[in-house]
Amino acid sequence: MKIPKIKWNHINRGLVLGLALGAGTAVYVMVQNAMFKSNIPEIEERAEEICRSMAETNTGDNRKGVQRMLTSCIQDNFINTPYSHSTGEEDMDAVTRTSLIFEVETMEPDQTGCDKVYSTEYKQISTSVSKWGVDGATVQVDYIINCECDGIPLLMTPIGLMNPAYEARKSSDKPLHKIVEIKGSCNMVMQKDNGVWKVLTVTYDENPYKMNIEYPDGNEGGEADGQE
Repeated sequence: MKIPKIKWNHINRGLVLGLALGAGTAVYVMVQNAMFKSNIPEIEERAEEICRSMAETNTGDNRKGVQRMLTSCIQDNFINTPYSHSTGEEDMDAVTRTSLIFEVETMEPDQTGCDKVYSTEYKQISTSVSKWGVDGATVQVDYIINCECDGIPLLMTPIGLMNPAYEARKSSDKPLHKIVEIKGSCNMVMQKDNGVWKVLTVTYDENPYKMNIEYPDGNEGGEADGQE
């Protein structure tokens, strides 16, 4: 029995092309995923570096100087783009480079001389990285910030400025030495900018942080009660 030869012109050329494209796409996706996984340690390190620098820049007794340093820190670590936190969605509540700089530039540093931050300790509790879009990453960060301070200085966190008092200053002659602990969580969308991972936006849950204030000098309640 004679076996007929296959005539390639009888084969659906579109099917062959589709299979080839499908195989090429699968390989591309596999390569992209492998490349992203190899970048995860670098992304985690940069996320911690950015959050730490934002927190530690709070330290200082010259609040106007701190204000300038915070602006510089944000400009160095955030990308000035209109991207939202997920593809195809607009999130007006997302923290961006523009919104953070606006917060800092309008923070009105204390004029009494009572607001001082002696030290800031940043601790990253956990980090989780997942792919975002074609070349981005979403980084879920849990952190603790501890500040030793006087007065009620506004404190920068990865989600913006926090006020360590529920009431406005009642008297300029009460420095009120305190230890402020901020436990927080946020989601950072990151992307490379000139070869460096930077932040596009930061989003957070309904209850993004918990603040605890201790008064080691026993002067609790001088400015506001019920803080937690």
